[in-house]
Amino acid sequence: MLDAIRFYFETNSFLAHGYCLTWRTDLIALHALSDLTIFLSYFIIPTAMLYLYYRRRDLVPDRIFLLFSAFIIACGLTHLVGFITLWDPIYGFEGVLKAGTAVISGLTAVASWMLMPAALKLPSTKTLKHKNSALASAMLQQRQANAELEQIKAELETRIKERTRDLELKAEALEKMNASLSQYAHFASHDLQEPLRKIVTFTEIAMEQDKSGDPELTMYLAKINESARRARTLVRDILRHAELDRHKIEPRELSLRMETEKVLDNLELPIGERQGMIEAEIDDITVLADPTLVSQVLQNLVVNALKYTPAERVPHISLKASRTGDGAIYVIEDNGMGFDPAFSERIFEPFTRLHAGAGVSGTGMGLAIVTKALALLGWSISVTSQENTGTRFVIRIPGPQLVCAADAALPDMAAQ
Repeated sequence: MLDAIRFYFETNSFLAHGYCLTWRTDLIALHALSDLTIFLSYFIIPTAMLYLYYRRRDLVPDRIFLLFSAFIIACGLTHLVGFITLWDPIYGFEGVLKAGTAVISGLTAVASWMLMPAALKLPSTKTLKHKNSALASAMLQQRQANAELEQIKAELETRIKERTRDLELKAEALEKMNASLSQYAHFASHDLQEPLRKIVTFTEIAMEQDKSGDPELTMYLAKINESARRARTLVRDILRHAELDRHKIEPRELSLRMETEKVLDNLELPIGERQGMIEAEIDDITVLADPTLVSQVLQNLVVNALKYTPAERVPHISLKASRTGDGAIYVIEDNGMGFDPAFSERIFEPFTRLHAGAGVSGTGMGLAIVTKALALLGWSISVTSQENTGTRFVIRIPGPQLVCAADAALPDMAAQ
């Protein structure tokens, strides 16, 4: 077998190609340089193709690139062998090489036609130019739109800055106005107390010293005294409301249980006069808050509950405080007159009285003072009520103001 192969590739029985050219120097040089140049070119071309394939594999499928590269290299090798056969008659090897090149050439020819449908779908130069022109136009429009947007953005930023400055100036002016109004209310209320006190005192003296026995005069003096007392109470409440703006907040660690006990001790007399029933269930909760404001809130709400319980009904007031998942709540519930739920928001406005004709004294400032004090504390309040059944206030204390959180939060009483 090996002898047959050697015989096939032996060169002793053949003459070199140069003999066919009678070793003419010009022909030998022409064939040699041509074959060598073609061979080198055939190796340079696939090198460039392989480099392109390495950098841009998305252009043509892998097998097409490799097949065309193999075809070109095989063609180049046939010319290299042609160059060699000028001096060495390796015609057997040349035939095998040409046969391999023929196979690769056939596969390449088939592949080129298989590639034809996809190649025909490629856009023409004219189409590409048209699309590039359209794309350039769209990009120009986009740049113009972006420039316009940047201009609009700059104008908006300028307007926002101007508007912000205006709002800051107005807020500053409003703050100064509020401060002036608060100061005016404080001094006006303070100055009004003395003449009102004198009216109350002198009407009482006049009533005591009246010897005329005129019932109409007595009625007039009583009405003057009552009106002066109401005016004095209103002025006092307005003064308390105005003083909240001047109050310097001094947060301390407070026990809600102890603060509740202090308020109930202070109100022992009015609670006793009404024979009120107080139910207090206050968890051991410590908060960081201003004691004056906390006391003012609790006292106003308890007094409110006593005041708006009908005279024929024994006041029953429930005070409960517990932790929740996001802080704590303080619930004050009574069995008083209640009110229409439609007034749940309005009830916290100054001078609002929903029971003015029910024989209940008041100025409508109590809950306004509560709301303002709670705002200063950073707490919030909500109310639910039903006419002739009672009212339920829920104060919510945010978690960051709790000095120590409970290990496990109790059920949220506000949702009950």
